[in-house]
Amino acid sequence: MTLLENQIYNTETGAAGLYDIALPGDVGTPCDLLYIYIHGGGIEGGTKDGGAERGLITTLAKEYGIAAASINYRMYPAARFPVFIEDCAKAVAEILRAAKTLCPFRHAAVGGSSAGGYLSMMLFFDPKYLGAVGLSPRDIHGWYFDAGQPTTHFNILAKERGIDPVAVRIDEAAPMFFVDCPFTEKDTLPHIHFTWSEYDMTARPEQTELMLCLLRHYGYPAGKLSTTFMPGNGHCEYVGKPHLFADMTARFLRTL
Repeated sequence: MTLLENQIYNTETGAAGLYDIALPGDVGTPCDLLYIYIHGGGIEGGTKDGGAERGLITTLAKEYGIAAASINYRMYPAARFPVFIEDCAKAVAEILRAAKTLCPFRHAAVGGSSAGGYLSMMLFFDPKYLGAVGLSPRDIHGWYFDAGQPTTHFNILAKERGIDPVAVRIDEAAPMFFVDCPFTEKDTLPHIHFTWSEYDMTARPEQTELMLCLLRHYGYPAGKLSTTFMPGNGHCEYVGKPHLFADMTARFLRTL
């Protein structure tokens, strides 16, 4: 396993423009799967190289032969919507470009936990962010939405709008806002996966169920839509267990 730290995807944003990538072998050795992970922390905390993040990408590389990257991005209080989503789009584009040399791959996936789940959903459901960097959400083979908020993120409500963070808003800052018509060209749709917990954040399970209901209503193919429900767990409780979370992630990635 080779760990490359502090790789640059944006020269203008300092530490927020860095990513780490764990390769299953030496630099240049081909691999089947590449996973790009976006950390959680309410868009105000967390880092690419925290214990859970480092544990996930290194375990995926060492034990499952999956190349895995973890990114930083700008957060509150310095950033405002949609800067953090734009950062994630730039990171995905640069990692996909660099990985063609670092670990030539066959299939790529993007995902994240909590705030990272929200940010990855925004990249998938609102195509303008990846479009700005020359990509389509359908260019990514799989998307793993772990405990993400499908409505407008609670810290956007609290920090930018002065609204109770438990309130529900569905607008241009909500992934759910963009699920509003039948899906077309279904053969090109990626496999998407939702994970959430029995004792998740307030209204998070119900919002996830509503998101899934809308996806099914508008015809997202059943064979490309999967879920994991974590009974007895609190919000992202399993993320702090690197071997468990890596196994959950790898099981999804190996379906691509």
